[in-house]
Amino acid sequence: MSWLHAHFRDRGSHRGPSSETEAMKRQSSAQEQEIIELREHNVEESETDHDKPLNAQTRKERDAWKSCRNVVFWKCKLWMIVSAIFLVIFLVILISLILYSNVYTDEDDYWDPDELLSNGNFHNFSGTLELMCGLPHFSSEDITKRLTEVYSSSPALGRYFRSAQVISFSNESSTVIYQLVFSVPPSTEGFMENSMNPDFIRNILRQNIYDEDTLNPGTSECDRLKLNPTSLTCKCCT
Repeated sequence: MSWLHAHFRDRGSHRGPSSETEAMKRQSSAQEQEIIELREHNVEESETDHDKPLNAQTRKERDAWKSCRNVVFWKCKLWMIVSAIFLVIFLVILISLILYSNVYTDEDDYWDPDELLSNGNFHNFSGTLELMCGLPHFSSEDITKRLTEVYSSSPALGRYFRSAQVISFSNESSTVIYQLVFSVPPSTEGFMENSMNPDFIRNILRQNIYDEDTLNPGTSECDRLKLNPTSLTCKCCT
């Protein structure tokens, strides 16, 4: 009997380490399974949190589109009304431009130069100017040519300009007295006050002098006909 007890005790002693190893394996496997499940749970939570703002933004966009499809009255939706408003504004602007281009007539386009020459009223303007270099270097023809070129090529007064003439000059001084002749429309309200006033006529010549100085900054006064812009005067004679 004693030998049987000893035999079973020996068998139990031989099985002990194996049972402990298996228990440790099962425990390690259970821990690994818990770690895997915990990771999967965290991934699912992060994906859920990441999708929340996208879903909210998508929901807002859908709501905006839904509001455009809302029926405001009868069968008209909001987007239809907005499109119709922009279309009406565009048509109003287009019609206004067409009507303005047909009704408006520019006075400069209306008066033909030949008609002005035969039916226009002639007005004389006289004034003075000073040369930067003495007159012995230039003649009255040079001054007349310069005045004719300036006013005949003027976009504002070219069609009304008729002639330029040097009335008098002195060899001792550089002062020149000139005269300009314009033919203006017979009955145009405000034309003489706006386009044909002495200040406007004088400023056209003055601007031409400044432009010449800008284009030829290094040219000497006696190499070309250079006028003093501050000396210009102009007044209406008739």
